[in-house]
Amino acid sequence: MQSVVAGVVGLFVGIALSGWLEALSQRERVALNLSQVSRSNRLVRCVSLIAGTSLLFAGLTWAELVWGTLETPEVQPSDLGRQLRLCYHLVLVSLLIVATAIDFDCYVIPDQVTIPGMLFGLLGAVAVADLQICHLWVDWSVAIPQLRGPEIPAWFDAHRSMHALAWSSSGLMMGATLTWLARAISSYVLGQEAMGFGDVTLMAMIGCFLGWQPVVIVFLAAPIAGLTLGIVLRLISGRTFLPYGPWLSIATLLVLFSWNWLWRLTRITFSDLLSVLLLFGIGGVGLVLLLSLLSLYRSIPVRSNKWSRKV
Repeated sequence: MQSVVAGVVGLFVGIALSGWLEALSQRERVALNLSQVSRSNRLVRCVSLIAGTSLLFAGLTWAELVWGTLETPEVQPSDLGRQLRLCYHLVLVSLLIVATAIDFDCYVIPDQVTIPGMLFGLLGAVAVADLQICHLWVDWSVAIPQLRGPEIPAWFDAHRSMHALAWSSSGLMMGATLTWLARAISSYVLGQEAMGFGDVTLMAMIGCFLGWQPVVIVFLAAPIAGLTLGIVLRLISGRTFLPYGPWLSIATLLVLFSWNWLWRLTRITFSDLLSVLLLFGIGGVGLVLLLSLLSLYRSIPVRSNKWSRKV
């Protein structure tokens, strides 16, 4: 029943997001000297956004409250905390929908989306102090099955608002730093800018809502999503360049829909600083390899069609 209610709420939220997207799109197109989107394409975009918002609201509600995709042994919020955390993530999803749509449309992610998102993520985390999906630090390396659980610093529970500020701000800094470094590396490898600064602020916003460990997984999963789905879109649309923001958004949704499984796989790694640094190194090497494959992506032959023309 909650999923149905969330889906209905998503319809109204989608209508509001559609209006916001239209205003942002028109302004960015004027600023970038791009032609305006045709009325028929705007209608298709509007209907798709409203329907997609409704489905995501219903799906995430079911995933978090029924399927328990965020449930982990060390993070056990109250019933009210779970409800508020869901609302918190629905706000994130709404912002990701707008960021994805306008990035596909104008190849830009406006600060009007990400900066308010960062502020809401930080302030919401501190105000409620029960919205995390992962604590700032959990040492699973000392856990002994049937005898002892992971080591969690006592001050997390004693000073919840401080802990909330710590995990949210660390997520902001981790998301921004990783993406800024990836942007610098991609520019060096490709000889041109492959990621915009909007991707940096988008990842900073995502980190505010999720924390530093989940945003690392988002960062590592996004290139995989970009390669697999990007090739399909390349063949369909004929575009030689695709924005990176949507893949960050898709990777964020994957984390939200499968966090308890992902955390079981990675919690030992995130318990050791050397392992985390090794993970960053592997991610950096993988990023260089994926960027090297970008030239192959751009060389994929496609037939010209109406979708390959600029709008």
